[in-house]
Amino acid sequence: MLTQRSSWASSLVTGLIGWNGFFIIVALAFGLSVSPTTLFLAGTLTAIVQVVALRLLFFKLHLDRTLGYGALFGTISAAMLIVVDFALFPALTEHLLIWFLTAVYIGPAVGAFLSYFYKDDREIEAEAPAGEPVDYGRDGHWLEPFAFGAAAYLLVFLPHTTDIAVSALMVGAMSGVFAAGASHFVLFSKARNPILPFTIGLLGGAVQGAVTGLLFRHFAPQLWMSPIALGAASGVLTYLMTITRGYTLARAEDLAEANAAVTEAAGDAA
Repeated sequence: MLTQRSSWASSLVTGLIGWNGFFIIVALAFGLSVSPTTLFLAGTLTAIVQVVALRLLFFKLHLDRTLGYGALFGTISAAMLIVVDFALFPALTEHLLIWFLTAVYIGPAVGAFLSYFYKDDREIEAEAPAGEPVDYGRDGHWLEPFAFGAAAYLLVFLPHTTDIAVSALMVGAMSGVFAAGASHFVLFSKARNPILPFTIGLLGGAVQGAVTGLLFRHFAPQLWMSPIALGAASGVLTYLMTITRGYTLARAEDLAEANAAVTEAAGDAA
């Protein structure tokens, strides 16, 4: 179900990552006093309600037509839900404007992605050979980068409090997306000698990771090493996993194309 990005399960994961990721990153970046655990609860509740509502009304709201409808109703639903969050989680009201602006940034993105995933999956399925299982290609592995990043940050930061664990989980997940963008669509958009791409990727991972480490500056006394150093190590590990996966996917695609060419040539010869 998760390989199909337009499935209910994938839609819920999209919402959960979007709301929780940005809620927690905004709080860490601005040094807001709201607990990441509280934000995770608020983000999870909001994501579930928004995604369920948009999915139930998907065709009535024409989200299947264009990304614009997804963004529009994502914005409207987010603006309504953040008001509910203010009532349920009073800690958010201390920085009411920041959280409202964050919500109306996240909401349209989630709505647009629901529309995009639906349209893209339908196009892939329409192009698939009749009677054969649908191969979603690299798109079917869309969740892997989130998992790689989350695992890397949790492993390196070794969190001993819930707030640090939640922060590492979501910062890592979001970092994994950027790593995948670099590895899957740039460094290994096609199969190539891995030495230079791996070197560039790991250096980039160290820089990106060090920047994300700054988000943990408020937790510095509770961490076992400098947050910048931990971030850099987490970034390197995230990119290592993501680039390795990108390389294997590119190799598999090359092999599939070569096999298809051989089969076509054999057919022409016959």
